[in-house]
Amino acid sequence: MYNQAITIDVLMWILIILLLILAVLKTFPYIKDWAEKFMFNAINQIVNNFWEQQSKKIQDAQKTRSKKKREDNDKKNKERLGEGILIDTSVLIDGRILDIVKTGFLDDTLIIPKGVLDELHLISDSEDRLKREKGRRGLDMVKELKSASKVIIFNQKAGSNAVDKELMNLAKKFRIRLMTLDFNLNKVASVSGVKVLNINELVNAVKTVVLPGEVLSVKIVQEGKEKKQGVGYMADGTMIVVEGAREMVGNEVEAKVSRVIQTNAGKMIFCSVTPSN
Repeated sequence: MYNQAITIDVLMWILIILLLILAVLKTFPYIKDWAEKFMFNAINQIVNNFWEQQSKKIQDAQKTRSKKKREDNDKKNKERLGEGILIDTSVLIDGRILDIVKTGFLDDTLIIPKGVLDELHLISDSEDRLKREKGRRGLDMVKELKSASKVIIFNQKAGSNAVDKELMNLAKKFRIRLMTLDFNLNKVASVSGVKVLNINELVNAVKTVVLPGEVLSVKIVQEGKEKKQGVGYMADGTMIVVEGAREMVGNEVEAKVSRVIQTNAGKMIFCSVTPSN
């Protein structure tokens, strides 16, 4: 304000001096036209420079206010999202997250971007019956999660960005974890330094541990691929291949663990029927 006051005072004095000069020059008609033109241009230049400076100051002030507003919004969002977990479309369609929440093992705030909801709405309106059912299942899951946990529907202008890109931007910007079952998104997030939570990895981690030599009680539900093999499953869904149980489909047998193999698809247990059978 002080600098602005000085600028206005200087401008007033210049105008006064120019007006005095104009009055004096009236006594010299032969240079009157030149003097008037000169003073007009000078005054016009001074006024234009003054308003350009004021306009620039106003624009700079607006930019500063806009920047501060963005920073304040980001700070509030970071505090609001805190230690929450970003949820993507694949997790909501899968639905197992609800069971995990209900067990009490997951009590973090769940963050669902508006773009994910929009994608679920789009899928639920698909002409394909299966896609429609998946979309509606995802929307129903959002409703049930709101009743079982703290859920934030995060609405941020994302332009024409794809949902996956929106999720990545939010995860990196606010340094929050991302839960997804999407293979490609999982890979991109991991490479980008985003912490990824994958329900499939959780399921594999909590499966029952068995050791070679241990005896299991297994119900044979089908024949195996190889000769004499029967197949059964543990309560957690782990496949058990039992040598010598091909003819025992429908029966429960005692089987001794010979080896355990971990594959990308999960764990497989190989056994052989005990002599007591």
